[in-house]
Amino acid sequence: MKLTVKQGVIEQPACLQDRPTVTVTVYPIAGRQLFLRVPDRLCEECDLTIKIVRQVVRELGNRPQIQVRIRPWLNYLPQALWHGGWHPPVVTINGKRFSQGTVPDEDRLRQVIGQNLIQKEATA
Repeated sequence: MKLTVKQGVIEQPACLQDRPTVTVTVYPIAGRQLFLRVPDRLCEECDLTIKIVRQVVRELGNRPQIQVRIRPWLNYLPQALWHGGWHPPVVTINGKRFSQGTVPDEDRLRQVIGQNLIQKEATA
């Protein structure tokens, strides 16, 4: 099974594309933003949020049905604001805001992702 990466997003093979997926998107302010680089020290929560999201997905078995996207907040400002993400880091799950401005609760994140997986699989 070969995975391809386009614009920082891992694309699923054709055999898995028809499976229901849960998409977790993180909009951090630290790092490369448009034409500048925002130092990590300005948003320590951003780095912790990305680490927690990746850790939770890993603990859930790194299933191909779970997509993690890291989108720079300024580069994707219209999308972040559309989801209600006024203060980075913003975490959305399937387009619904999960948290913003703070490091998300790991247990609650695990629970919500798991519920979304069960819900998607039940409707498929």
